[in-house]
Amino acid sequence: MILDFQTTWCPVTDMKRASAFYREVLGLKPGTQSPYWSDFHVGQHRIGLHPGAPEATPKGGWRLGLLTDDLKALRQRLEEAGATLLDDYHETPQGVVLTFADPDGNPIQALQRGSRLSEFGA
Repeated sequence: MILDFQTTWCPVTDMKRASAFYREVLGLKPGTQSPYWSDFHVGQHRIGLHPGAPEATPKGGWRLGLLTDDLKALRQRLEEAGATLLDDYHETPQGVVLTFADPDGNPIQALQRGSRLSEFGA
């Protein structure tokens, strides 16, 4: 079901400032760079930055992003297990994402790369 890490990302309040830190201070190689999403290569993986409303951006708020080959089956499995879905299917440029919580309430996103929202009846 789960294939690999997709990305780990953190909500930020100032994309320019945050991107400069990861690029200039930590020396990470940038990938996608935009006001809405920026990511950086770390070995074979990526870390991402995504802006949130300042009042809604948690401190230390890293989120786990996983890659799946069957988002519908994963959702069914989550629902059967009584997991909390934090959002409905959400289309991104890379594919459709589903956000859910682990038992401690930590948010996790699963992405089915190359998929479109229309494939999920949404």
